[in-house]
Amino acid sequence: SRRAHCPPSPLPLAFAVLLALAIHDLFSYRYPEIHSNALPRATNHLLIANAVRRAAAIITPSTATAEDVGGRFPESRSRIRTIAEAADSRFAPRRNPAAEASWLRYYGITPPYLFYLGQWKTYKNVPLLIEAFAQVRSRRPQCQLVIAGHDPRHPEVPTAAARLPPGSVVLPGRIADDAIPELYRAASAVVIPSHEEGFGLPVLEAMACGIPIVCSDIAVLREIADGVATFCDPADAGSFADGMLAALDRRSGDEQATLGLERARGFSWRRAAEQTVEVYERALAG
Repeated sequence: SRRAHCPPSPLPLAFAVLLALAIHDLFSYRYPEIHSNALPRATNHLLIANAVRRAAAIITPSTATAEDVGGRFPESRSRIRTIAEAADSRFAPRRNPAAEASWLRYYGITPPYLFYLGQWKTYKNVPLLIEAFAQVRSRRPQCQLVIAGHDPRHPEVPTAAARLPPGSVVLPGRIADDAIPELYRAASAVVIPSHEEGFGLPVLEAMACGIPIVCSDIAVLREIADGVATFCDPADAGSFADGMLAALDRRSGDEQATLGLERARGFSWRRAAEQTVEVYERALAG
């Protein structure tokens, strides 16, 4: 038989045995609008179920995702291994004022600002973030909200942003990779209002940069940032407004930032690679 390590998409049907299957999340089951219509949704679910059944091992990035997979596919529980993701070395607290100023000027951003980096899918909850920021803006009229990314399938995001005063919400589109660490470090806080995450890499990257985090109080983000982030109710714009206002008042280098830097150092791509090799070896031996 042939063996392979396979991400969740695309899922090949040709392999008789999958050595390892990586599943980041199962959000397509709870958010059907991710797919264009019923056919691709049904196909996706069929491929996932088939791959889970045949995989010798299943790798998830978080305990929350592992529990989700095990709950939906109970027979897979003994084959699931959680291997956390990590922040690249470029995400660090050292600052480069010249580079920051250059990128801020390029994207039309003026500090102080709150930074969102992520997709615009429904479960990312971006409209609530804008609603919460409207409350922040009423008390901090000089503050900006920067929402990176672009997705024409979600016009509700620019529509909501357009309701606020001109210049208060910046939609820079796709951010250059070199700019991302600089925009993290120059921000007053990174804000993640998601209903769900498979892991929550922007939270970890922000921790590694030593800046405040305001995020949803969900299990997967507690795994990463408990004791570090300000946790808010993803169904309550007022909760996020309060969290963002508190972040704007925080001093740099405070106890939470120090704890975040220490916590971020506990996540390593090298360790993730070593653990993945262990999964391969165990699967082959089995």
